[in-house]
Amino acid sequence: MVIDNSYSRNNTNVISLKYGIIPTEGGIFTPMRNYNKGKGNNMKVIGFVRVSTGHQKLSIANQIAEITEYCKKTDGLELIEILQEEAISGDSIERIGFDRMTEMVEAKSIDGIVCSNLSRIGRKASMTLTLINKCLENDVFIYDMKDGTDTRTAGGRMAVKMRAVIYEEELLSIRENIRQVIRYKKKNGLKYNGRVAYGYYDKNGILYEDEFEIKVVRNIKNLKSRGHSWYKIAKRLNEYGIDTKERGANGWSGQQVKNVWGYHYGDGVKVERAMVA
Repeated sequence: MVIDNSYSRNNTNVISLKYGIIPTEGGIFTPMRNYNKGKGNNMKVIGFVRVSTGHQKLSIANQIAEITEYCKKTDGLELIEILQEEAISGDSIERIGFDRMTEMVEAKSIDGIVCSNLSRIGRKASMTLTLINKCLENDVFIYDMKDGTDTRTAGGRMAVKMRAVIYEEELLSIRENIRQVIRYKKKNGLKYNGRVAYGYYDKNGILYEDEFEIKVVRNIKNLKSRGHSWYKIAKRLNEYGIDTKERGANGWSGQQVKNVWGYHYGDGVKVERAMVA
């Protein structure tokens, strides 16, 4: 096989490396697009920043500052917009910023996307890979500032696709670790999140049974076993003036009653070692 930087339609054994060709032996010559378009002119790029919780304001400000500084000092880049997603997980289905970015790629209104880290774009491999492929189809590059990965190179294209899968596996691992911690804390009567379930109260991180609430829980079970609907049980609790955990003005709803019943008698992990005051 001959490797050359030129292209000849008559010689199917010649592979052009200029723009990252995907060749087949003796097959149809299929060139990748030219990702150096706009060279010598300003390329229009957007920045993309995301944080998964509302407590990461500093993180999103840092991402914006880093992207802005990078585009200022890099010749040929014109930063036209920075898309933000706050308190949104990377694998969420509804993502306005991500959808807006995809629309701009498909409309070919931008030349590139700059992000501080590919994981900021998304942790769901299928979603990220779809975006990457749309970018390749529309001559839009992705630049990852963390390690300098650039999809204008063959190595960069391969790297971002591999990392999209790795980031999703990391997310799954993190979630499983969280579930294990919750299971352990539940089984050992320890507080495991910011809200304490109906039937318990928290004292110094230890869960104690609330005698009155536990009686209400048992009453809910009794009424349900006798055929009452969640709505009827909620109505009865409200008629008797029994407060919810949050003591909301609207009182109990059928869904809240169902959640309390599910927590204590459903298939989930139960609190097994709550203290009795």
